[in-house]
Amino acid sequence: MTNAEVVAELERERDRRVLSIQSHVVHGYAGNKCSVFPLQLHGFEVDAINSVQFSNHAGNIEYLTLPTRYETVKGQKLTEKELEDLYEGLTANKINNYTHVLTGYCGNVTFLQKIADVVKDLKQKDPETKFVCDPVMGDNGRYYTPKELMPVYRDLIIPLADVLTPNAFELGELTGSPIETEEDCLKAVGELHAKGVKTIVVTSGVTGAQTKESLRCYASVQGADCYRFTFPRLMGQFVGTGDVFASLLVVWLDELNGDISKAVKKVLSSLQCLIRKTSDYAQLQVDTNSRAMCELRLIQSRKQLLWPPSCDKIHVEKVGK
Repeated sequence: MTNAEVVAELERERDRRVLSIQSHVVHGYAGNKCSVFPLQLHGFEVDAINSVQFSNHAGNIEYLTLPTRYETVKGQKLTEKELEDLYEGLTANKINNYTHVLTGYCGNVTFLQKIADVVKDLKQKDPETKFVCDPVMGDNGRYYTPKELMPVYRDLIIPLADVLTPNAFELGELTGSPIETEEDCLKAVGELHAKGVKTIVVTSGVTGAQTKESLRCYASVQGADCYRFTFPRLMGQFVGTGDVFASLLVVWLDELNGDISKAVKKVLSSLQCLIRKTSDYAQLQVDTNSRAMCELRLIQSRKQLLWPPSCDKIHVEKVGK
């Protein structure tokens, strides 16, 4: 891009405002700490409600010889009554005007039920409001949230969602069938389309479709094409990548008028750069044996978040449903 094009992009105003209800960490990156920055970088206004506020993330990290988790986590959890109070304040002041709602980690059933009430009210106020839901429940065959959240997602949240971004484990839990192969994945995606979800991106975890060198995700639009994305497996597993994925998906689906193939490729391109930068940094610092070395290099990747580079290592193919 020329300097003039860069300046024009940075000065471009976008009439978009997102209500993002996710977790928050003081140190490091997870939830809103991952999602708000990419959205703002692209010119979206973001109103953030933190479902929890923790000193640091509580997630497992599997990276070389580094410890698997922080020794402790301290903080607070927002209650459903506090969420209701916040939303009532927005409503009373007539500032509950959103083009998008983005949700991620939620720690308890009643809070998730209240999120459903908020989304219903916003959609009743403006049917064009897009609800993008990352149904955070678990990964790799296990839950790291209460199992009681699943039926709330299945019965209350999914019917409201315009865009859903489960991993393979979450997709399996929501449809009642384990997801091990591409065929399993596409069948389950069809079941969720039948429940009214227009756009579904299965972000990871279809083990039978992966190799030691490559990973896959799948994206489908109801009544249209389904796509398989194959991309390099990079060293390390880092907390917060799913939150970055969902926020960038909001951006590129909006920018590209719902073109799911181009949007997901843009998201993956940015994420490949982010993960590679984080992995390289962690590798250089591995002798310190520090958990902090595994935090995403989000700020350092701002150029790639804003302008995803062309990546010929991301392969896109249409697949049958």
